[in-house]
Amino acid sequence: MNIMEIIPYCAPHPMARPDQITSLRRMDLIMLSALVLSISASVLISGDRHPSESVVSAPSAQLIDIAEATNIASEILPSSEVESRSYPSTLPDFSAITDVRTKKQQFFSYLLPKIRQANDKIRADRRLLLMIRDDLRTGDTLDQDDIRFVAALKAHYRVRQQTSMRSTVDDLLIRVDVVPESLVLAQAANESGWGTSRFARQANNLFGVWCFSKGCGLTPKNRDEGLHHEVAKYDSVQDSVKAYMRTLNTNPAYVHLRDIRATTRSEEQHFSGLALAEGLLKYSSRGIDYVREIQQLIRVNDLQQYTLPIQA
Repeated sequence: MNIMEIIPYCAPHPMARPDQITSLRRMDLIMLSALVLSISASVLISGDRHPSESVVSAPSAQLIDIAEATNIASEILPSSEVESRSYPSTLPDFSAITDVRTKKQQFFSYLLPKIRQANDKIRADRRLLLMIRDDLRTGDTLDQDDIRFVAALKAHYRVRQQTSMRSTVDDLLIRVDVVPESLVLAQAANESGWGTSRFARQANNLFGVWCFSKGCGLTPKNRDEGLHHEVAKYDSVQDSVKAYMRTLNTNPAYVHLRDIRATTRSEEQHFSGLALAEGLLKYSSRGIDYVREIQQLIRVNDLQQYTLPIQA
């Protein structure tokens, strides 16, 4: 069980992902990202119930309508990812599957498209940030849409420092990055008992996420005396995946994980769930034993095969 405040049929195969974003107008991408940030912020806040959070408004949202946003999204995401949106939001009854191998495969097949959908949004934001960073390095002046986009990301990713625009973008690039599929799948399996736990079934919470406001989730049956946390409840499994990723990308407890990821990216290596798991010491009161358990899940189930190559 996570002790920190935090805020998981597609067959396993390597997916070719051509850069589909560069063909879109930069303005379209900024407007789409701002719109999605606004929507996701309201969803995460309702699930996180954290009083210090505030909704991130979409800058100039009136400039883009829902039909246009849908068209842009279909260009950004590979067709297989767009189709994955039709997967049921309700968690299947994994407890009814008696064959262990079948249960595992169906668990991975159900969750993998949701992980990739969440990572695709992060990639889109990251690519825009890289464009803005390049402009800053060449001395170009950012327009108001760029500035508002950075401000929205800064709020969403909890970058608190009042720094220069260039420093802010550099700080954001450490946080606005994907979480490898292997790590997400392993933690989801561990925390939810392969999708069969009470919290997974009744709260769509596959990651042992806590919240701290009365009524924000489900009360643990064996909660220690003096503790007041609940296990957060989400409207969908997709919301749970997004909240979990945002937590790894923002919570001070996982600075080491983000540093490992940044180093891996700078060395142009393949993201490894085994390596990033070393940054999960504070995810559980079990510390290093929890880390080793997650790493063992990745090895035994060959989860690295699901992780896509590093991209922008």
